[in-house]
Amino acid sequence: MSQTGRSFRIGFLPAVLLAVILFGGGILFWRARHMDNFARLWVMRSLSQQFEGRIELGAVHVTGFPQLGVTGEDLAIHFDGHTDVPALIHVDKFTFRLGMLALLRFPRHVSAVRIENMTITIPPREGKRNPKISGAGRANKQISSVVLDKVTCKDTTIITLPRKAGPGEPQKAALEWAIHDLQLAAASVGKPFHFHGTLTNAKPKGEIDTSGDFGPWDLDDPGLTPVSGAYKFTDADLGPFPGIQGILSSTGRFSGELAELQVDGETDTPDFSLDKIGKPVPLHTEFSATVDGTNGNTLLHPVRATLVRSLIIAEGRVIKEPENSGRTIVVNFGAPNARIQDILSLAVDSDKPFLTGTVKIKGKLVVPPSHAKALENLILDGEFGLDDARWSSQEVREELQALSRRAEGKPADEDAGSAVSDLRGNFHVEKGILKFSSLTFSVPGAAIDLTGTYQLASGALAFNGHLRLEAKLSQTVTGAKSFFLKAVDPFFRKDGAGALLPISITGTRDHATIGVTIFHKTVEKKLGDAKSRLQ
Repeated sequence: MSQTGRSFRIGFLPAVLLAVILFGGGILFWRARHMDNFARLWVMRSLSQQFEGRIELGAVHVTGFPQLGVTGEDLAIHFDGHTDVPALIHVDKFTFRLGMLALLRFPRHVSAVRIENMTITIPPREGKRNPKISGAGRANKQISSVVLDKVTCKDTTIITLPRKAGPGEPQKAALEWAIHDLQLAAASVGKPFHFHGTLTNAKPKGEIDTSGDFGPWDLDDPGLTPVSGAYKFTDADLGPFPGIQGILSSTGRFSGELAELQVDGETDTPDFSLDKIGKPVPLHTEFSATVDGTNGNTLLHPVRATLVRSLIIAEGRVIKEPENSGRTIVVNFGAPNARIQDILSLAVDSDKPFLTGTVKIKGKLVVPPSHAKALENLILDGEFGLDDARWSSQEVREELQALSRRAEGKPADEDAGSAVSDLRGNFHVEKGILKFSSLTFSVPGAAIDLTGTYQLASGALAFNGHLRLEAKLSQTVTGAKSFFLKAVDPFFRKDGAGALLPISITGTRDHATIGVTIFHKTVEKKLGDAKSRLQ
């Protein structure tokens, strides 16, 4: 071959190669310019098929080959095209990578998706999309064309919208839950998928770790979407709630539909206290409840609460009030065999109980929404009965035994009488005032019945009633006093009692005064430092 031909070939090959490169680069440049729009249309078409709603999508950018990287912004999926409610799902930014082979598979699998700042807005249950198609029918219709193998969500907010208020009704506020980390596995619209999330609960503030299965999402009625799983709630500070203190932890499981979740679990608060007036005591509860996840309303099935060593059984409801004013708590409770020392530990800051015995309590508690302290806000009605109460203070026991001895007509017999007493009452608590419609206290030979009030915060006492004695008035003393009192015995013998005397208790819990009225003259006795006497 001539030198000229060889030179031509050497020069021709690079030229052809350069032409191929330029041609291929031109094609790639042309495709790159159109790939963003192609990916944008594919994402919108896929989501529209899944949700059957209006899709809005901002900028989309595609990078990489042969594995495509897609970044999108400002994605909105609207609830069946509705414009009267916010988008069903809104995402500020999402990214995912998609292999070329995944475009040919059905359903198409996206291996990993990262979502930033997602808001899911669940519309009210009245906003059904198509009443002719049941949730089950739609689930069968939804054959998912896209499966997201792994989804990582950074900062997710779930909002449930209330029903529109009727004429003259106040409009309820929406409920919000903020999840800072959420991961989904094998997520698609028409099938259930696994989730794991962590969030900081606002009130009481604490960390919640939860995992389970969600779906398939019922697009006709999101409140009917099934969900199940478990949760762990730790380091929940009860301090922001008016009137109570303690650090709560809870574990449990849930299952059902979003609008009707069955939740079973238990809580532990090792340092529970009321308004810092008593001492911290351990509180453990085992509960079962039905929760409406769309509005937060809760029905409490029998809840077993153990305060120190006393069992309290309760049931009731927690209902959200209109205009975001808070929740009302209504609880019916009973303690068939509680220890009075455990109950009193919430109200008396003392390591040594001043009163022991078995108490039976039943009542109804109502806590309306308020920022006031618990003791000033709660409404409580109930009754109690304490048999065989025993007092720890030696001085109190001696005084009660002396009263019993005199009431039995044996004032000189030091072996007579008893300090063991019974205590019963019907009460009502409102605005921090404990009102007794009936309060009876008795020791062998004597009984006191009272009505009156007790200020929970200040400890102010205002009681009036009667002291009933088995013995005649003259039999309560010895010597000359007994002789002179015999003349007046008939005046005080009433209703089968040997003596019936008007009595009053005033002052405060620390400095009480007992008054006994005889012939319109009141004889008073100050108890001094009542608190130290009881301890």
